[in-house]
Amino acid sequence: MYERISERLVSMEHFVWRMLRHAGYVLAIFALSLLAGTAGFILIEGHPFADAIIHSAHILSGLGLVEMPATYAGRIFVALFGLYSSLVFLAAFSVLSAPIIHRILHKLHLDDEKVG
Repeated sequence: MYERISERLVSMEHFVWRMLRHAGYVLAIFALSLLAGTAGFILIEGHPFADAIIHSAHILSGLGLVEMPATYAGRIFVALFGLYSSLVFLAAFSVLSAPIIHRILHKLHLDDEKVG
């Protein structure tokens, strides 16, 4: 996916497209997570679609609960979805920062070759 250590640094245009592709991956992960959370609130708590998507978006964004679930199963779902959303945040941060970190490390390695 990325260039090897012995290859030249990619152009800025290629790097921007790479960042946009990674942003698309993150948006897809968020969309699927929002869909899963919405389905859980509809099936477990019996919320209408609009309320379910608001509850799911609040938890996924890290804002917390809109209201406490009424059922025990709903509370378990909210707890598990909250843990899952924390992992989604970490994964999204990793996916977005990977190309930047790779470019920095690759550039530093190229500078070392020129000096040494």
